[in-house]
Amino acid sequence: MAKKMLSEIIRSANGLPSKEERMNYLKEHQHPALLDIFRIAYDDDIVSLLPKGAPEYKKDDAPDGYNYTTLYREFKKFKFFFKGPIGNQMNPIKREKVFLDILETLHPDESELLVKAKDKKFKYKYITKKLVSDTFPNLLKKTTKEQDKKQAE
Repeated sequence: MAKKMLSEIIRSANGLPSKEERMNYLKEHQHPALLDIFRIAYDDDIVSLLPKGAPEYKKDDAPDGYNYTTLYREFKKFKFFFKGPIGNQMNPIKREKVFLDILETLHPDESELLVKAKDKKFKYKYITKKLVSDTFPNLLKKTTKEQDKKQAE
């Protein structure tokens, strides 16, 4: 049986009737790529080095299941797209080219998921920052109100 795309997993979890079922479903489908998508979307310490929005790209028109790649294979490249020792060293033009290449070889739903996560525009009614924090307690960096005040100053 083929592995479900991350976009399918998140959409399916969002459609489940209870918080408990959503949490269990996400735990069952736990994978480093899924956790990275949640961190990118909800962790305020993850800051994109890419321009906002989706670049113009040619959507992959391969039949479902026959796309060139998946987020499961590409998630190791995420480190190039965000602030940090690796991302900061990459040439911005090359970074955008790598991102564009990924978007063009993923299923369109996966590409859209990655762009929305990168832009912190994850809009699922039931897949919230709180649900992700409750499901994977050590995944997102928690800030206290005191830390928030210091950052605002």
